Amino acid sequence: MLLFWLPIIPSSLVTEAHINPAILTWALRRSGISAPALADRLGTEAARVSSWETGERKPTFRQAKRIAEVTHIPFGYLYLPAPPDEQLPIADFRTVGDDPVRPLSADFRELLNMVLRKQTWYREFRQQQGDGPLSYIGRFGTDATSAEIAADIKRVLDLSEQSRIDSRDWEAYLKLLIERIEDAGVLVMRSGVVGNNTHRPLSVEEFRGFVLADSFAPVIFLNGRDAKAAQIFTLIHELAHVWIGVSGVSNEGLAVEHVRISEVERLCNAVAAEFLVPAREIRARWDRRTDFAAQVRDLSREFKVSAVVVARRAVEIGLASWPAFTRFFQLERARWETAVTRRSGGGNPYRTSTIRNSKLLTRAVLETAFEGRMLLRDAGHLLGIAPANLRKLADSVYGEK
Repeated sequence: MLLFWLPIIPSSLVTEAHINPAILTWALRRSGISAPALADRLGTEAARVSSWETGERKPTFRQAKRIAEVTHIPFGYLYLPAPPDEQLPIADFRTVGDDPVRPLSADFRELLNMVLRKQTWYREFRQQQGDGPLSYIGRFGTDATSAEIAADIKRVLDLSEQSRIDSRDWEAYLKLLIERIEDAGVLVMRSGVVGNNTHRPLSVEEFRGFVLADSFAPVIFLNGRDAKAAQIFTLIHELAHVWIGVSGVSNEGLAVEHVRISEVERLCNAVAAEFLVPAREIRARWDRRTDFAAQVRDLSREFKVSAVVVARRAVEIGLASWPAFTRFFQLERARWETAVTRRSGGGNPYRTSTIRNSKLLTRAVLETAFEGRMLLRDAGHLLGIAPANLRKLADSVYGEK
């Protein structure tokens, strides 16, 4: 009998993934995940992850696939010779005092790509319907006054002071604003997570909203993690971007006195302030003898915006001091954080889906799918819902029983 000796090859060598260490370091930095955190997610030691970054050791193929999942990059990226040049397709107007902003996260970039895909579909939908470009996109330049732009937006949306007064509270006013904006042809999407993944919450510190100014399919996205009263200001700020035809991601910077912001952001802030808290109206109602915090909160209920917006507006037109605003802002910020912590999930999943995708887009997709011009599978994928549930979504959107 002949005996053959076969060497025993360690399984780690057989499945070793020859990734680029520099890509691993880039992926960790891009995702905001530390080496110890990655090690914990992979069930290994932090020292081992560090050795992968230096190139001394290699992860297994299975570990490499998990690395791609955790850092939210395509698996093939790990084998690139150098990190990809990820140019942001929109301007970054975010500011943090006078300091440079940190790069946008992987969560934001993935969210933006999702929104861009939906925008592309809706643009093609409108063009196939024979609809022309929207006349108000880029109607004004940055040399226009905030009062001119605010007045034109109110005219297009058919909104008056009485519209605001008739809204029972800021939530009703936000709903009214979104309805009028979508009636004018702008998609308004709101979400606090990436896609449908509740384990990937969006950061308010990173951004409050962004806008894609397009002649056929303009989109406003609001960070749903923000206080809803604050979303009203972001909504009109981003709408001002539409009126001057400039896309971008914003965080407004209302809490910083001498923040270095671009001419575009300064103008859009001014438009939102004049639209929501007209200088003429707040001057007529302001009483210097009344406690600052109490007065600001009372006026916030009247103007249907956050108290911070009213407080900042009072400072801007010389009715109050910056120190008074700063003290008040710190109190409000603590209240917002508590409100976000207490906010519960759940609710009607179909209503949530409509809010995330915008009612305007949702109706267009459902119409196309049920008329047989689009596969139900593709409709479900675009809206982030199982194809089998599209009928229930339609019942929710159109109010059918």
